[in-house]
Amino acid sequence: MRSMTGSLAVKAVAAGAAVLVVAGGVGVALWSNSASSRAALAYQAKRRALDASIVAAGQQGYSAVDLAPVTAQLRTLDGAKEPWWLPGRPAYFQAQTTQVSSLQVELGALEQRLRDQAQSDGARQVGDARTSIALAQQANAADPDVQALQQRVDAVARAQGAAHTLKDYRAADDQARSVAQDAAALVTSTQQENQALAQAAQQLVAQTGGSLAAIQQAGKQAIYNANNDSSIIAYLTKEGPFKDSDTVTRLVNRLGKYAGLIGSADPDQAALGAAAAGRYGGQIHYALSAGLPAKSVIVSFQAQHAWAYQGSQVVMDTPVTTGIRGEGDFGTDFGPMKVLHKDHPWKFQSPWPKGSPHWYPDTVVQWTTFFTVTGEAFHDADWQPDSTLGPGSQFTQGLQSHGCIHLPAARAQWMYNWADVGMPVIVYPGDGSSVANQLAQITTNDKGIPHSAGG
Repeated sequence: MRSMTGSLAVKAVAAGAAVLVVAGGVGVALWSNSASSRAALAYQAKRRALDASIVAAGQQGYSAVDLAPVTAQLRTLDGAKEPWWLPGRPAYFQAQTTQVSSLQVELGALEQRLRDQAQSDGARQVGDARTSIALAQQANAADPDVQALQQRVDAVARAQGAAHTLKDYRAADDQARSVAQDAAALVTSTQQENQALAQAAQQLVAQTGGSLAAIQQAGKQAIYNANNDSSIIAYLTKEGPFKDSDTVTRLVNRLGKYAGLIGSADPDQAALGAAAAGRYGGQIHYALSAGLPAKSVIVSFQAQHAWAYQGSQVVMDTPVTTGIRGEGDFGTDFGPMKVLHKDHPWKFQSPWPKGSPHWYPDTVVQWTTFFTVTGEAFHDADWQPDSTLGPGSQFTQGLQSHGCIHLPAARAQWMYNWADVGMPVIVYPGDGSSVANQLAQITTNDKGIPHSAGG
């Protein structure tokens, strides 16, 4: 009995031990699963927060390259394998959570560092731009170019002040870099222009033997021509945009910075002014030729001369006789006008009664090309010898017109056949004075209607 009982007892103990072991294993498993779940949930919450921060950073302008210091570590973290042994899992997730929390802090510091760097880079670029703009001013760059750069750099400074995200800062940085590059390019091109002017001035001194009078005469003639060409462009612009008008504005401004030197008693300084007048005046003339419409006629009151252009080519020119400047009811109007209609032949009838100093008998002409609603036209004048046409004839009693423009008969016929209705006709002072002065003498509105006709 004892041996049986003892044997049963051993078996019972053995069985009981097995139960205890199994029961203990279940307890460990349950504890491990619970701790793992809590640790995994904590990790997942931290990970979702980090992922959201990375997405938000991308939306604010941080590139994949910018975020690589964080995302590379995150990929390494994702590559770690979860332990198969349950008791080891809580510590694994806790370690993951700690690393994700550290990456979240690192991401914030990275974002701040990149924002600070972008802000610093932008401020440096704005400083570089302002320095180059100041250098361009010192080099006598054209005011419109300098002003345009100043407006751009001021706009960049405002954008930097309003920036909040990295995208904002970098957009402002790109603008600042562009302005700085353009400002530096303006300095370089202006310095090159100045060198070219200096060389041209030396050549002019050599050509004239250093004669101050000859140098000044060359400069004054160049200014005279440049003012006339610029005035024609200004007249044409009244009717609509002129090709490369911005370029002409810069050329006129640049010329103005040197024109005052022509009167200098120092031959070298006078030559510099004359060289600038010749250089920029030539470029203005080229711009005028390149920007003329398909057909046009230009009449200089001072020269009493007309030029017919087909594009940039002069296809006819002739001395003329106009009336006096178009004031009141008597004279040739100044302004941008157009061909309105043509007639062959045409009878002019005096709008003034007999006894008026302006009255004239009914007069028949053969070829008339009208350019105002008040009856001004190009036409032949068989009562005026061709030899009397030209400068001064507009002031000679018996020769001057009542507003029309007299041409030799053959030229009047040519004009009649060649001119198209709607073709621009520019009558301008042509006295070499400033553009502002020649514009002030216009006696028509922008549609070419004389003020005397209510225009």
